[in-house]
Amino acid sequence: MKRLPLLLLLSPLPYACAQEGAPARVEVQGKAQPLEAAVASKVVGRAEIAAYGDGNLADVLKRQSGIAVVGSEVRMRGLGTGYTQMLVDGEPVPQGFTIDTIAPELVERIEIARTPTADRSAQAVAGTINIVLRKRSNTGRREDKVSTGYQRGEWSPSASTQLSGKRGDLAWSLGASAERTVRIDRVLTDETIEEAGSTTAARRFTESGLGRTGRLNLAPRLNWTFENGDTLGWNTLVGLVRSQSDTAADEETLLGAPTDYPASTAAIGSHTASLRSDLAWAHRFQGAGKLTVKGVVDASRRRGDYLFLGTRPDGSLGLARAVASGADERTASLNGKYLAPLGAAHSLGLGWDASRTTRGEHRNQFDTIDGIPNAAQRLQDYTARVERLALFAQDEWTISERFEGYAGLRWEGLRTGTDGADLARVATSSSVASPILQLLWKLPAKQQLRLALARTYKAPLTGNLVPRRYTINNNNGPANPDVEGNPDLRPELSWGLDLAYERPLGEKGTATLSGYAKRVSDVTTQQLYRDGLSWVARPINNGDADLAGVEVDLKSPLKVGAAAFELRLNAGRNWSRVRNVPGPDNTLAEQVPFTLNLGADYRGVGIWSAGANLNIRASATSRSIDGVTTWLGRTAPLDLYWTRKLDAGWRLRASVANALGSKQRAGTIYRDADGTIVTRAQAWGGMASLRVGFERAL
Repeated sequence: MKRLPLLLLLSPLPYACAQEGAPARVEVQGKAQPLEAAVASKVVGRAEIAAYGDGNLADVLKRQSGIAVVGSEVRMRGLGTGYTQMLVDGEPVPQGFTIDTIAPELVERIEIARTPTADRSAQAVAGTINIVLRKRSNTGRREDKVSTGYQRGEWSPSASTQLSGKRGDLAWSLGASAERTVRIDRVLTDETIEEAGSTTAARRFTESGLGRTGRLNLAPRLNWTFENGDTLGWNTLVGLVRSQSDTAADEETLLGAPTDYPASTAAIGSHTASLRSDLAWAHRFQGAGKLTVKGVVDASRRRGDYLFLGTRPDGSLGLARAVASGADERTASLNGKYLAPLGAAHSLGLGWDASRTTRGEHRNQFDTIDGIPNAAQRLQDYTARVERLALFAQDEWTISERFEGYAGLRWEGLRTGTDGADLARVATSSSVASPILQLLWKLPAKQQLRLALARTYKAPLTGNLVPRRYTINNNNGPANPDVEGNPDLRPELSWGLDLAYERPLGEKGTATLSGYAKRVSDVTTQQLYRDGLSWVARPINNGDADLAGVEVDLKSPLKVGAAAFELRLNAGRNWSRVRNVPGPDNTLAEQVPFTLNLGADYRGVGIWSAGANLNIRASATSRSIDGVTTWLGRTAPLDLYWTRKLDAGWRLRASVANALGSKQRAGTIYRDADGTIVTRAQAWGGMASLRVGFERAL
């Protein structure tokens, strides 16, 4: 990894709180001068979320500075699950959450924070993304939208509505969305095996699939304002998802022997129900200060069935594998915060955050091999309990006319226990103290410098602590191993420095140059080992890693006659080095090294507008300790949109995603000391999709 001088590592110090009483927030939205405060965040507003007609929030986020999307995983600073913290209305999401479960029509804004504050969890090594749900219609009492997507002969319809109103002291809103999506997949996999310098096997796998998913979201909200000024708010999000996927895989043996099952089919069905509900009370004291208390319950239930049929080279049915699985998760939390001025220059905050999560999983597998039921069935289940308690204190103060500061300290303790069938009880506990310092220096000509120093951490995922093995159906090998958890995993701890320079561009433009440097200890990497005839991978702690990066984010308006344009450019470059893994390519967690967005929006004097955005995600290569190298290919999707105003408040919106048909590519390379090389490369996607919709506001 190239070492960058710390004085050149400039990064925004964003963090914002969605709830009332949060620290003051800088909303960097292309305004001439960001609001002055020591704590900042970049806010993606409702208009930007809706512009391209995206059916997935991941497509909205991929256009933001420093964010990469790999599949459905959102990565800040190139780092994904566990390193990037996801919140909904300021509360952590359950494990297994995917961002596509929330319809964009239900989202008011997205807050992107690269540095934490003490009143939120410090499990944010790369940063935090907070999805704030809509409380009311921005333009009236009602908004409606109907649309349909089209891809290779398949239609994906959707509809949504947003209602809001007020009666006396009660304000209410209801958001609802429903969609049915159809996904066509075609994955090509090439595998070669070399021994002693010569190729001994070469195979090509072609996998074709058709997936159908139905989603329903409901988001009711009630808010009471009492005579004494107290407020009571009730917010709920209900989600239902049902999906079915059918795939068929065929193998072409180019050299050597075929696999055990050169032809196979797989059918996967699942249904998930989730409920998140919170009740928040806020009270202002007559003298000064405000107390906010919130209780949250979160529950989800998933059930799935899987059937794999593998055909042997002679055409007989070799393996029939049926799997029934499920997961249930329940969380209850209670948090509170007291904010009060302390003299003329200080604002003090104190609070707590406590939660208990219970997660149970089961997996029953039944194999029939060559027509004979296998006596050794995998009947696995476990229950995990995670208890979390956090205490925090924070202070925002005006140091002078040109300096503002924020200091916070958060202590967070975690206790995890897991037990289950054929599993000895595993108990772990850890605690982290996270000091946070943020400073703002106001320069002449509305320029600003920001600095932040913070300690963050990444707790192991509960599933990674359970020594349960997930097996590969066909072609197990060092480039395609089984996976299992490790009960001895420890949290990863990080110290990070962020710096940023901000300035206006003209009347409504903004420019930000930023960067970061971090040291992470006890990083998690994958260990590959042989267990009998099977290859297995499991996570282990593996020393320290160094991270650094730079970002630039530019927005500028442009007037050509009566027509108005907005031009956008953002780019991010990331470096990382795991010290215990020999280079080259010893990066952390398959970190994406580079992202670039080029965009333009046109708003004429007439009734239509249009825009385009080119998103480039560079290829990424990551090497582990056991001679395994994984890589992600470069992608460059081009997205387009066009809108036209119609009568009676209606608007027509058309958009094209991935207009150039950019493909996704990934692969794994294994090398051992004896000269054996196993190469596995995959390619998929490459299809453009069209979406057309009508929307109105009343």
